[in-house]
Amino acid sequence: MPTLYLRSRPSPRLRSHLGRNSRSMDARTPEHRNYWDSFYAGKRSGAVPAEPSAFARWTQRRLSPSQPIVEFGFGNGRDSLWFAREGHPVTGYDFASSAVSQGQDRAVREGLPARFFELDLYDSAATAMVAERTAGLGSPALFGRFLIHSLEEAGRQNLFDIAATALGASGGDLYLEFRTGKDQGRKHLFGDDHFRVYLDPTIVENELVDRGAHILHTEAGHGLSVYKTEDPHVARIVAAWTT
Repeated sequence: MPTLYLRSRPSPRLRSHLGRNSRSMDARTPEHRNYWDSFYAGKRSGAVPAEPSAFARWTQRRLSPSQPIVEFGFGNGRDSLWFAREGHPVTGYDFASSAVSQGQDRAVREGLPARFFELDLYDSAATAMVAERTAGLGSPALFGRFLIHSLEEAGRQNLFDIAATALGASGGDLYLEFRTGKDQGRKHLFGDDHFRVYLDPTIVENELVDRGAHILHTEAGHGLSVYKTEDPHVARIVAAWTT
């Protein structure tokens, strides 16, 4: 399966990434990786819908035809593969090797313009290399649905550094959807047996603005990501680094 390896030092432009989040592996990284790898390798992932999410459809209406998509935390590939079927070249990154293998197999079987790679967002050297590669795509849309509330702070900061470097260099937008503090304590159909942080949208906006982003859109509420009996309180943010 495709795996991201750091074969050379990042360019000088990207070495600042290594200073902000200098640890290569968080102490809990194996725990997080094992959870998601076993989830997508096991039967529980079969309950995840195969059709594109409401957020993917919402995002698609804002994209240019054939605009490159980079999805972080693609999971079962529902959105990445749908974007590819809609004519967008897709690059997907995920923590779980099982998710990468399954996504790549499906893309090959369907002949889709999608490639999937493993990426540890807690590895600052690897994320710096991904930022450099993403900057070369030409105005991509970076997409993260239900990702940042599953990351500890170091992973979230590395993700935002990728966005700042890649989109600041080439244009394009960052699309995020995540659970807010108003979702805490509610019943979750996929359980609460894994790491989850409930984020204040204002804090997320400030973290992006601190990196030079312009907030193009923000909203929060219920009714945006309904799944069976669960209607979580989520936020959507769209940000860009060029005007």
